[in-house]
Amino acid sequence: MPPKKAQKAQKDAEKKKNAKKVQKQLEDKTFGLKNKNKSKKVQQYVNQVTAQAADKKAQAMAKQRAAEKKAAEEAKKEAAKLLQSSIPTQKVPFGVDPKSILCEFFKAGACTRGKNCKFSHDLAVGRKAAKRDLYSDDKDEEKRNDTMDNWDEEKLRKVILSKHGNPKTTTDKVCKHFISAVEDGKYGWFWTCPDSDPKQGKECKYRHSLPPGFVLKTKEQRRLERMALEAQPKITLEDFIETERDKLPRDKLTPITPATFAEWKKKHTQEKEKQSETAKKALTGREIIIKKFADKFYKEEDTGEKGTEIDMSQFRVALDEVEHENIKDYGDGKNAFFEENNAS
Repeated sequence: MPPKKAQKAQKDAEKKKNAKKVQKQLEDKTFGLKNKNKSKKVQQYVNQVTAQAADKKAQAMAKQRAAEKKAAEEAKKEAAKLLQSSIPTQKVPFGVDPKSILCEFFKAGACTRGKNCKFSHDLAVGRKAAKRDLYSDDKDEEKRNDTMDNWDEEKLRKVILSKHGNPKTTTDKVCKHFISAVEDGKYGWFWTCPDSDPKQGKECKYRHSLPPGFVLKTKEQRRLERMALEAQPKITLEDFIETERDKLPRDKLTPITPATFAEWKKKHTQEKEKQSETAKKALTGREIIIKKFADKFYKEEDTGEKGTEIDMSQFRVALDEVEHENIKDYGDGKNAFFEENNAS
């Protein structure tokens, strides 16, 4: 028997059992009364006992419902405590009314603040906010989901024309970043050229349009090309050099023999030595200028044996001679050596 049917059968059995119990209590209380079905007073007593039994049953049911309600509230509070740790704290943006934001705890059935909660407990508030948003546009979301993976060549050309319009450039060269983005599947509504900067008013000077004859390859085609490239036989550097040597015209080239190689090496060594000597002899700009204008520079001759040292002996002899000569009077009747001569 399914669980629901078993529970229903169990409840019906309990009801029948309770009804029999109430009927038995009623019969016990009215046992031995005379004229039970005829006397008015006895009938009133029977009705009163029946009503009391019904009231007791209703009271028992009310108590049971109250107990179940209390248990449900306690379970709800316990679940709310567990949920509070997992729900992040809500933050209100500057200038926004908290009552216009749905309480996340209330939404999860875990808000314990009730009317004192600063957030709204109206579920319609969340639906209204989701229904109308002035700061977003559905077209932007559609463009984000509309990636190049789902485009064909015609769709790609339409997107390029709508994004870039008529090109202002005068060159016919196609931007390498644009071609790379298209081939790698990175091109889309929000793709911008690395050479462009709208904030500084800088635009790429090359064309952002597909060149004539361009064919957009599908993922399968690109995968097959990669597989074909990987399947190609690999060639080493030595084999490549030998292959290229075989392509050269042999009648116009000198065959390499020990004699020709020795001659080439000798000539190469001489040229290298000559270049090194030339590099050593190369004059600097200063040396070239000095050499060019050497006859126009004045060079002072230095005859002193000890650099700039001065011989003071001749100066002292000349000074002694001056002391004995008449020196021009300063205006007071005395010459420069008057006192010294008088003292002597």
